[in-house]
This record gives sequence, C-alpha cells and structure tokens, in this order.
Amino acid sequence: MQIDLFPRPHQLPAAVADFVGREELVQSVVDGITPFPQVVLLTGPVGTGKTTLAVHAAHRVANGCFPDGQLFVRLRGTTPYTVLGRFLTSFGLSVPGDFGARLSAYRDAVARQSLLLVLDDATSVEQVTPLLPHAPGCAVLVTSRHRLRLPHVIDVGALEPAQAMTLLGNQIGSRRVAGEVAGADALVAVSDCLPLTLRIAGARLAARPHWPISLLVEQLKDPRGRLEVLSHGGLSLRARLEETTGDLGVHARRLLWLLAAAGARRLPSWAPVAAFGDVRGQSAVDELVSAHLVSVDGDRYVVPELVREFAAGKADTADALRRLLGGWLYLLDRARIAVYGGDFSVVRGSAVREVVRPDPLLRSDPVAWLESERATLCEAVSLAAESGLDELAWELAHRLVTLFESRTDYDGWQRTHDVALAACEAAGNRRGSAVLRCSLASLHISQSRYDLAREMTVPAKDTFEALDDLAGLGLVYRNLGIVSRSSGELAEARQWYQRGLAVYERLEDPVGQASVLQNLAQIDLYDGDTAGALDRLSAAVDVCDGIGPARVLAQINYRLGKLLASQQRHDQAFDVLTAALDLARDGRDRRGESFVLYALGGNEFARGRLGSARTLLHEAAAICEANFDVVGAARAWLELSRVHHACGETRLASEMEAAARAVYSEFGLKPVQGDLIFQM
Repeated sequence: MQIDLFPRPHQLPAAVADFVGREELVQSVVDGITPFPQVVLLTGPVGTGKTTLAVHAAHRVANGCFPDGQLFVRLRGTTPYTVLGRFLTSFGLSVPGDFGARLSAYRDAVARQSLLLVLDDATSVEQVTPLLPHAPGCAVLVTSRHRLRLPHVIDVGALEPAQAMTLLGNQIGSRRVAGEVAGADALVAVSDCLPLTLRIAGARLAARPHWPISLLVEQLKDPRGRLEVLSHGGLSLRARLEETTGDLGVHARRLLWLLAAAGARRLPSWAPVAAFGDVRGQSAVDELVSAHLVSVDGDRYVVPELVREFAAGKADTADALRRLLGGWLYLLDRARIAVYGGDFSVVRGSAVREVVRPDPLLRSDPVAWLESERATLCEAVSLAAESGLDELAWELAHRLVTLFESRTDYDGWQRTHDVALAACEAAGNRRGSAVLRCSLASLHISQSRYDLAREMTVPAKDTFEALDDLAGLGLVYRNLGIVSRSSGELAEARQWYQRGLAVYERLEDPVGQASVLQNLAQIDLYDGDTAGALDRLSAAVDVCDGIGPARVLAQINYRLGKLLASQQRHDQAFDVLTAALDLARDGRDRRGESFVLYALGGNEFARGRLGSARTLLHEAAAICEANFDVVGAARAWLELSRVHHACGETRLASEMEAAARAVYSEFGLKPVQGDLIFQM
C-alpha cells in the first residue's frame, strides 16, 4: 500500500529559497540514510533551515529507496499517542484507545515495509523514541533545535555568505541586490547568514520596494528592537526563540536569563557555575548548548547577540552579576599577585571575590592572560558601573592598571577609570573615588601631565587622610613626590617620598618601599650624593629579596645602571642595564623597555660606540611612538641628535633636537628632566 503524507519542497514556505545550493549538506543526509537505513538527526539553532534540508534529502531518495511510502509529521505540540493515531489512520487501520495497543499496531504495520519517516521539530528524545519503526527497510530523519541522543547527528549551521546573498536575491530580486551591493553585504552580515533571519528581512524588503536595503540594516543594528524588526507575516524569530526556551528545564531557562545579563558575548568556562551560584549551573549550560542557545568556542561559552537580546530583562540578575564580576576580580587579584610577588601597592575594597578556577594561561603567564582578557575585563568595569555596583567597578578598574601601565594602554586606563569614577561619585563612594583619582594621577604622570596629576592627587590625599587609609596614602605620597620632582622642587619631593616610605614600612609592603627608595635615590643623584643613591638602591634590592617581581627589579637595575654611568663606570653600567632590559622584556613591560633602551643608548654613546647607540635609541623611540608616548620619544630624539652630531650628520641632528625641544616646550619640561619618571 502506497503512503504519501509527505510535503513537496514547494509546499513548505520558502523551502526552495532556503535550499540555495546546500548540495553537500543534503548529500551527507542522504549518505546517512542510504544504503544502510538508520535514524539521522538534523540539529542546529533556530532558523538554519533544518526542515528544508530534510525535505530535499528525503525527496532525493524517497521513491528509489523507500517504495512503500513516506510519512511526515511536525512533532512540536504533539504527543507520541496522537502521532501514532495519525499514522495508523494513514495506513487505513483502526486506531486503538490504549497507547500500548497503538504502538504494537504501528510496529506490526511497518515491520515488512520500506518507509521513510521525517519527524520534524522534535523537542525531546522521548517524543521520538516510540515513533521509531525498528524495521530493517525503514529510515527516519529527525529535525530538532536540540541535540538529541540519537545514533547519527548532522549539524546544520548558517549559510555561507555567497549562499546567503543568493537567498536574499531570491527574496527581493537579484537586480535590487546588485544595485545596493554594500547594503546587501551589510544585511547578510547583520543577519548572521541565517536563512530564517534573511527570509524575514527579505519579506520586509519585498513588501517595501521603495526602501533602500541600508534602512533595514540600520534598524537591525539597533540592539533595542531587532527582534521586533525580525517579524513579518507568520514568521517571527522571537516566537521561535520562545518555543525553544519553552522546551528548557527551569534551571537552564534561569541560567540563560542570567548569562544574557553578563554583558559579554564570550563567557569563560567558570561563568555558568558562578552566575547560577552552584554546580547546577554546569548541567544547565550543557542543556543550553544542546538547545543551540549557547555555543562552545574553545574554552568559552558564546551567547549570540539576538539570544542575549531576547533573554535580557527576564529575571532579577543582580546577584548573578555580582558573582560573575566577583569572579573576574578574584582572577585579577591572582594575576596581580603573580606579577608583583604579592598583593602590594594596591588599595583593596570591600567587594566580594567569587573563587573561580583560573585557566592555565593565568597560572603560566599572567601578563599574557591579562592581554587576552583585556576587552572582557574592560567591559566588566562598564557593566559593574551600569549596574550600580560601584565598589566592584573601582576595584576592577584599579587592578587593571597592572596591564594598562606595562602596555602603555592609556586609552583603556582613561576609559575604565572615567566610567568607574562616575559610578562612585553617583553612589557617594568617597574611598573608591579617591582611589580612582589617585590612579588617574598616575596615568597623567605617565603622560608627563604633572599639573593634571596634582589636581587629581590633592583631593584624594584629603580623603585618605580623613579616613586614615594607609594604603591610599602610600599611593598619594608617592605621586606627590613625583609631581614635586617634575617641577624641580627636590626638597619637597624628598619629604613626600619619605612620608610614603614610612607608610609602606608600616604596611610591610616591599614593592611600595622599593618604588619609593629608587625615587629617593634619584633625588640623591640630583643632589650629587652618589653614595646615598647607591645605598638607597641596595636597600631596594634587599627589601625585594625573595619576591622579585620582574618589573620592580627592572626599575631598580635601571636606576643602578644610570648611577654607574654617571660615575663613568660604563662597562658595569652596560651589564646592569642589559639585565634590566631582560627583566623588562620578561615582564612584557614595553614602557620599561623603552626607558632601559634609552639608558643603554646613552651609555653606548659615552663608550664611543656610535652604531650601537644609534640602534638602541632608534628602538627606544620606535617603542615610544608605537605607544603614543610623545615625551619618551622626544627624549630619545634628543639623545639621538647628539649621536648624529658626533657622526657629522649636523642637519639631521638639528632637526631631531628641534623636534624634541618642541615637545619638551609643549609639556612644560626642561631638558634636565629628560630622565622621566619610570613609575610602577
């Protein structure tokens, strides 16, 4: 008996358009059900065209391989009991009322037949299992938005860009696409090459022939209303997502709402457990991955933007955000401790850390980890500020200075601190505001903008003194010492440094002590007290003994090398500065590297090695220019002008000197201040 309840491709909405030449994928489906018929699952996210592919593949093999007929049924919203009744009716058989009797009658009917079944839009394996014929001549194609436990699975993803463009042309006409190539390309990109999204977009454009494609693109770029735009006639991406999330268990659905609020498209492996608050978050995220609402990319979970928009605002996510941001803060603490050998020279707030599992990169190379997570960590600061979590915002921003300073990432430093400072001021968080102002003062010092540094530091000093906050005062006194030194007020600078040293001694902070000691050594050198400077630097080495953060040791060796060079002990200076260069490079401290290269270049010039001096100074200038450190570059140019003059290149020497002095003049600096602040 011939059975044919199967739709033709043209009977499915836009099925032919969705197909757009996915021959290779269709062939893999055909290979899955012939010549050894079995159960094949087509699975993928909402809107990838699974049903269309199943129909095309089924019609490819139906008559030749399954002569007794084809059965097609949409499973969403049905039960196996109902579907078995429909199948028995199609066979012309009576339909028993008992489920077991229906199942037995169905299996008897198909036992000796060669049938192809397409079970479309299954929501669970329990919905599919009773419908499997268990007959050697039968095959089953299942489509589902969930990765069901079935024998053979084929993943259906987005279209290739060329296929997506063809689909759009089928919808609105190839001539219209050719007339707006840039707009069509942008529409394909913003639609993520999903057939459903493109079908809806194409239908909207087809109904509005006067619209430029770029107008719809702009609407789809607005994250506040894309799901409303992606609805036309009976097609709606929001409705499909509501169906899919309705299939989820309660824990998975709650986790999706929490992850959608996390502010990051790519989430670390620990995020689900941290967001959920316990280990149930892991099984919940596995369910989300199975439902294609979250994907896995290496060690990251990826939440698509449209899914994030759909899920946003559906639950109270405040506690989950605190835990996620607390996880990032915990990891930042770990990274900073690894870089500095301890939790030194930093102000700690009251934000709760969430203990999470650090990835191997953080354990093996904390600087590389900071660099790899830069964008996510900066986004975490903004998310904390926007969510009113001011304490988390300032602590996250403050700890990111470890990265910003070594990489001379002044833009990231400024942006994160501006955002966090606004949140602290709005919340009346005096201490957080003072920490950020002090940190911004350090940024201005790094840029040789000492007046701005003073403006930021003075109110921070008043706050920390009122709070009797030693950790904050250590940072303030060190900054004020640097600012005073920059204006030539050496006696005042010495006083600030000595106050800072006393604070760090009380705190038993060796990194803070070493930083102040080497700055005091520089004051000693200005005063002509080389013996005193050498004692300070020796003390700095001693206080760091056993801790050895590369960046701090590089600074000490830099100062010591400069001291030896000033005593005409150039061979010893070369050895010490070379060690400093290795330390700076080990710590990937580009700013420190530029300082040491500059000092090495000057030392080589003093040794009469003009070629080596030229190479080192050009390298120092190139690093500064790449990092937008115009003052550091000017300092290298000024020294290079001396080298070029010694080589008889007087015109080039004059041009370099003029360029350097123009920069010094712009920043209100004197050439004697060319030995700029090498600050942690």
